[in-house]
Amino acid sequence: MENFLQQVSQQDAARRLPEILDRVTADHDAHAKLLNTLSRLEYVGVRKMLKSRRAESFDLDGLQHLVEEAAHALRLKRLAHRIAEHPHTVATFAEAHTLTGDEAEDYFQKVDQAAASVLEDLPEPERGAANYFLTSAAIEIRADVFYPIYEQKLRQIGAPVSVAVIQRDEERHLQAMSEQIAQHLSDWQIRLSQVLKQEELAFQHWLDLVEEHLQKPDPLASS
Repeated sequence: MENFLQQVSQQDAARRLPEILDRVTADHDAHAKLLNTLSRLEYVGVRKMLKSRRAESFDLDGLQHLVEEAAHALRLKRLAHRIAEHPHTVATFAEAHTLTGDEAEDYFQKVDQAAASVLEDLPEPERGAANYFLTSAAIEIRADVFYPIYEQKLRQIGAPVSVAVIQRDEERHLQAMSEQIAQHLSDWQIRLSQVLKQEELAFQHWLDLVEEHLQKPDPLASS
């Protein structure tokens, strides 16, 4: 898993992030909406877990992961409210209350679809759990690259918020995922490599949309 993490950290997306975060964090409303978008993604992850994990295979580690992702969603939502000049601008997970939130959720769904496409050869009963592990691994790898860059930016600007706790949790989640995915998929490296190719394209597309959004005036910022 460490090799995959290293590969993702060297992608163009990782090099683009600091400049994009510079622009986002310079504007309180945009920054609050980014935090709200991250909260929405954590919520989508929780929803995915609830739908994909069968009760007979849902163990303590799975429940712990679900609870922690829900806690991340809550923490990020509270941070969004702390940063926002007008809390009503991040009241819900609606598109207007997030930074390209619909497109961010679409990123998640594209990763999920990529995982589904590389698992079509498996028997139907096995696909749900296998999809969960592949999708989660790809998302956790991205999170393990994203959050350290974001936390460094927050420290540089002296922001009154931190994602260090979430960063540590995500690192632990990826370690656990490394152990669990091998138990469910003997050829997980090949399958994950294929999923990560699509994940990179989806994440790059989301970054493109964030940059486009930052060029537009925010109708809620002055309301």
